[in-house]
Amino acid sequence: MVNLEWYRTFKAIYERGTLTGAAEFLLLTQPAVSQQLTALETYMGVQLFERKPRKMLPTSYGMQLYNQIDSAISQLELTEEQFKRKSLLKRPILKIGLTHEIFSCSFSNLLEDIDFDIEFTFDEPEKLHEKLIAKEIDLATTNQKVNYQHIEYHTFCKEELLLVCSHSIDVVPFHQYLYERKLKEAEKWLENQTWFSYSQKMNTIKSFWKDNFRSNPHFQARFIIPSQSSILEVLIKNKGFALLPHNLCKEAIQNKEIKEVWQGVNTTYLQNYFAIQTQSKNLKYIEEIIQKI
Repeated sequence: MVNLEWYRTFKAIYERGTLTGAAEFLLLTQPAVSQQLTALETYMGVQLFERKPRKMLPTSYGMQLYNQIDSAISQLELTEEQFKRKSLLKRPILKIGLTHEIFSCSFSNLLEDIDFDIEFTFDEPEKLHEKLIAKEIDLATTNQKVNYQHIEYHTFCKEELLLVCSHSIDVVPFHQYLYERKLKEAEKWLENQTWFSYSQKMNTIKSFWKDNFRSNPHFQARFIIPSQSSILEVLIKNKGFALLPHNLCKEAIQNKEIKEVWQGVNTTYLQNYFAIQTQSKNLKYIEEIIQKI
């Protein structure tokens, strides 16, 4: 098998015209350069240069070989140089945990303006808190808080929640109860529907119930889907109800793929936070990316 260094040595001799020039470029001794060229010619079975007193003249075989390997070797050397420069930079890696939805609306459009590396992890809030505590990530976006001494919270944003359902569901009975101000009947009607929830704890549903019915929901969501965009997709294809951020579902409502059922007597908001692992070594970069967001 041909040694790649033989090709690099051959290319250096071809471009510089002498063994001395090639040796200086490759940081090798002249005998080492001569030895590698001889090994390549022996392997190829042809003479690649005519040895002149002060010049190495390529033969026709040498010219053919150079034309075939020049671009490949140059690209390899460029790749090697870029890799070395990148390795020397030793940029810090900031590890961020969040949902697909938050990534799409808040992070995806600012990455080219960031001078450090980022490793994103997509997961639900409970799992992200576990990763923060275990110091597996430096920063998370979450709509929940936990009482832990090394996690600090900063307000990120809040999203208006809408009660929505599949477009094929008849919601006239529910609206009739609302019109007649029969909130108890409206509540019972909703509790008898099929529900999709972001988490087993149904935090958004509970908040909506307290804001509008002054009570806790007396049902359990049938389907737990830890992705708001996936819940939206499911509502388009299946029958059921869910609470989703207005910005996420407004296009589907306009396209009549789902229905907006009710904003509620009182609007329910989903509060999102930046959760910071205060023992992280990357606090400087955490602060920078929060400012950019």
